Amino acid sequence: MCPLTLRAHERLRHPSDFSRVKAHGRRARTRHFIVNWRENGLAVHRFGMVVQKRFWKAVQRNRIKRCLREFFRHSKEHVPLPAVDIVVVALPGAEKLHPQDFAREINTVLARKEGRSS
Repeated sequence: MCPLTLRAHERLRHPSDFSRVKAHGRRARTRHFIVNWRENGLAVHRFGMVVQKRFWKAVQRNRIKRCLREFFRHSKEHVPLPAVDIVVVALPGAEKLHPQDFAREINTVLARKEGRSS
């Protein structure tokens, strides 16, 4: 299988997973994103995103989600171990970013893995 695919077991799907990462994980904020992460005890990183309806129309939300998925597909091999659950919350202004800016902003947080404890 291609390493650049985002398989089902690499995605956070259930609200309980999202709330667990937010409640018990670490958090860092960039200009356009809030990045939450928590060790998951698995062999793979898992990814989830929050793109709220109140900030953008559907076309903009879908573009942000596509760019975030593309970032994770290309970056999941470079996130340092141990494996973590990552939740990225988009903030206003994210719709104007170029896809490389998504990666640059989020990678700075994940490379350090520092942040405020929730």
